[in-house]
Amino acid sequence: MVESIPPQTLVTDATLAALTGVSSRRIRQLAEAGTLERVERGRYELGPSIRALLDDAADKGSELQRERTRKVRADADLAELELARQKGLVAPVEQFEKVWGHRCRLIQITMMQLPQRVITALVGETNERRIKDVLTAEIKDALNRAADSVPTPEEIEEL
Repeated sequence: MVESIPPQTLVTDATLAALTGVSSRRIRQLAEAGTLERVERGRYELGPSIRALLDDAADKGSELQRERTRKVRADADLAELELARQKGLVAPVEQFEKVWGHRCRLIQITMMQLPQRVITALVGETNERRIKDVLTAEIKDALNRAADSVPTPEEIEEL
């Protein structure tokens, strides 16, 4: 049968520490942190203090479990990323930047050459539709060449 504790039973930090299995210093730290409420110097109400210590322990356990779960997820994400890298499904950012830089330069070069390529076809042309068709075809060709450009690993290293 559980004995009831008289209301407002005061205990010292040493007694509370002995009852809960922590050090007196830890009791004082929890009081300074606001987890435990001191009634007098070095004295605490037993009932509310025990409840506060149990709540604190439950919170710490939950926090630890959340941290463990977060670590397991991070490890799983890292393993998936490494597997994708080994399968060649992902690339380092530097390699991605090199390839896209190459494509952008290719687009720039082909667009700058566009006037030279279409000039002979358009000299003296007055039909607006024909001019648009020639320019559109050349622009599509330039963009398709850039899109189809897949540098080899050796070419990527040279970029």
